[in-house]
Amino acid sequence: MAEPTKKNNNTLTLLLLLLITSLGANFYQWKSHNGMVISHGNEVDSLITMRVEVERELGITTAELEKYRGIAGNLDSLLNDANVKISVQEEKIKKLLANEKDGKKLSAQLKEEIAKLRKMRDEYLDKIDNLIAENDRLKSANDSLNSQVVNLSEQKNLLEGKVATASQLKVEYVKVNSFKKRFNGKYTESVLAKRTNKIESCFTLMDNKIASTGDKMVYLVITAPDGKILMSYTKSPFKDNEGNELDATASLKIEYTGVKQEICLTYENDERILEAGTYQIGIYLDGLMVHQSNYILR
Repeated sequence: MAEPTKKNNNTLTLLLLLLITSLGANFYQWKSHNGMVISHGNEVDSLITMRVEVERELGITTAELEKYRGIAGNLDSLLNDANVKISVQEEKIKKLLANEKDGKKLSAQLKEEIAKLRKMRDEYLDKIDNLIAENDRLKSANDSLNSQVVNLSEQKNLLEGKVATASQLKVEYVKVNSFKKRFNGKYTESVLAKRTNKIESCFTLMDNKIASTGDKMVYLVITAPDGKILMSYTKSPFKDNEGNELDATASLKIEYTGVKQEICLTYENDERILEAGTYQIGIYLDGLMVHQSNYILR
């Protein structure tokens, strides 16, 4: 009887070992499957995030460029060209989403397309900036010619007026320009508010043999669209000829000898804090306003 009992025990032991092995294999497969599910879920979340980012970047690029439409014909042509390239880029992205099955590879390609979109937007913004600046220069040149005709008429009226009026100093050929500061510290022309660090007003203080000579103060007052006066690094308060106290954007002491002088006054700020809109430019000589005009930053 001992021999059959021993065989039964061996059989039972073998069955237990097989059961334990089966349970271990099933547990390993469960853990492995669980890990694959989590990994796949993370990959899906990443792709969804990248797809949303691409769509957002397409929308931002189009909106950022389209807000400059209608300013000039040559600018609209540039925007049309930009829209064609954006459409090509959009189609390329759609094909990637439809054809690429490798999640990691698709995610990397989408990141690359986002970088291309941002680069394209920046390149077109620079072109827009240059075109608007060139259009404004042409307009300024035309306005300057018209101003000279008006000034000739005004000079004739002054000669017919009183000596006190004739002795009043005048400025002409006023030019206002805005600039952005490059990384190398150099300035280049810009007409976009969010890229502007400096506004400069240059003009000619005209000759006048009747006016008194000696030291005179010249003030530049630039009023922002919100009504506040732009302030440079130093404060320059003064009183106008009506007794009102004003803060000048910039000031300069000159020695007037009765002959023409070329003068430039500037507002400058390392931070790009200006807003788009119409800026009022005022020039004062010894408290008397001798020029007022508007300047637009886009």
